[in-house]
Amino acid sequence: MKRAKSKITAEEYVRRSGGSASVARQVKGQIYGMGKEGVIIGVAAAGVLARSEARTERTAAAVPKAHPPVEPHERLVDGPINNMGQTVVAELHTVDLTMTAGGVKQVMVRAPAAGECAIIDWVNFSVLEDTWFRTARETLIGDEQIVTEASRQLEKIFGFGVTLHREKGLNFFRDSWVLGDDFGFVCFGGQRQKMGITLNGLGCATAAAGWEKRLFDFLTATAIQPQISRIDLAHDDILGKYLSVDWAEEQWHQGGFTSRTGGLPPSIERVGNWHRPTGKGRTLTIGLRTSGKFLRFYEKGRKEGDKNSLWCRAEFEFKSSDRVIPFDVLLHPSNYFVAGYPCISQFANTDTPERIQVKRETAHIVMDACEENLKGSYGKHLRAFRNIYGDKETLDRLCHPDLHAWPKRMKPLGATLETSPVSMHRQVKPYGPSYFNLPSHGLHGV
Repeated sequence: MKRAKSKITAEEYVRRSGGSASVARQVKGQIYGMGKEGVIIGVAAAGVLARSEARTERTAAAVPKAHPPVEPHERLVDGPINNMGQTVVAELHTVDLTMTAGGVKQVMVRAPAAGECAIIDWVNFSVLEDTWFRTARETLIGDEQIVTEASRQLEKIFGFGVTLHREKGLNFFRDSWVLGDDFGFVCFGGQRQKMGITLNGLGCATAAAGWEKRLFDFLTATAIQPQISRIDLAHDDILGKYLSVDWAEEQWHQGGFTSRTGGLPPSIERVGNWHRPTGKGRTLTIGLRTSGKFLRFYEKGRKEGDKNSLWCRAEFEFKSSDRVIPFDVLLHPSNYFVAGYPCISQFANTDTPERIQVKRETAHIVMDACEENLKGSYGKHLRAFRNIYGDKETLDRLCHPDLHAWPKRMKPLGATLETSPVSMHRQVKPYGPSYFNLPSHGLHGV
């Protein structure tokens, strides 16, 4: 009885593989994770069916360092690949998987977007320290020389470099430095000669125009062992005409975040006061923060301080924990944004406001909110001081002595490339013999 079943299964593999027994063995090996490392495997999103047309093409193709963009598409599947009695499913939405050193990972899917509906709001990437040896065209000694060279190259990409040593670890690295005027971080040490670089939302908004293309060129042409470990893609509806947290929740109930193949919908969570809104803003999250794809909808205008604002933001957070993030996402963020979930695809024809417009709108909201807070908390004090000392002396007495000081909440409003502190590679070093720059542990690393 077992022999008959085995024979039928083998014949099924041969039939599904175009009559070739060798191809059938390769297909079976790929499906059950026994293929060679670096082989792209076409697998249905349900995880149980394989694409019939891709089997003969991808059985031995090596994966390049930078994966080409993968277009989402649909295939007709005439039956299960094995003989376990699954129900036949037609028109499955498929994805691509790739074998990596860390196991099988999904390659991010992209779809055509007619408008620029998403911007990059956060990016983490890493490179090998040898990258800076290549750009400096010499062997660098010690962390300071390596970070200084990194500062020089990052300034060419973003318009600002490394400005301050934090003297403490971050993101599992031994040491860290500030990038620009709190625009991100550079982390180094204790991670197999790798350097981690973070560009936060303020850094993305302040960086010199075209930084996405320059970063793409650097990662694909210059960097050694580059990897994007996290990237956030955001879409804003400032007037609240079509996007809201209530719309997102309704889409979840209607299956807008569920795969076309069916299955359980992703996790959903409400954050904030939904039953009795206080004006501080509500948030709806789709998926788990620990997974490779996490989506949040939140009332950004109210979060910034305007209790009546309808401004809503949809923001994807993609991480490399279970997927490969291609460098192409730096050039075409909108294509990857609309492919995140079925209901998000309807934003393909919309445009998100430009960064300058978002920054201007944020400025209006924050300034009004700060003014109201100042009146409520210290308005009486200011009135009394003004009556006693007059306007000028009151300001002289109460203003911060640092002429460039900004409250943390208002700092993004005044952040520009011109106000960023001097990068460390431009700072004047104290004079001393060249051997003063050697590492403290000695000439021979003892």
